[in-house]
Amino acid sequence: MKVVMMRVFGMTCDECVAAVRRGLESTRGVVGADVSLEDGTARVLVDDDVDPGHLEEIPVFTSGHYRAQVRSVEDA
Repeated sequence: MKVVMMRVFGMTCDECVAAVRRGLESTRGVVGADVSLEDGTARVLVDDDVDPGHLEEIPVFTSGHYRAQVRSVEDA
């Protein structure tokens, strides 16, 4: 497993956080996600076969409301 730290842009409220979390957790290979409005970040636990860069291109980040950038990847 890997931990992917992401910067998330465009979140302004708790519903935004929930939408980003749902979008991440509905992605194949994502085990869980913690999203912080205050920090504008997401900590995403993924299977080893997930390409972290692919997370920037999932529907929640390409719909026009939010945007994300992978900041770091570490072994869990």
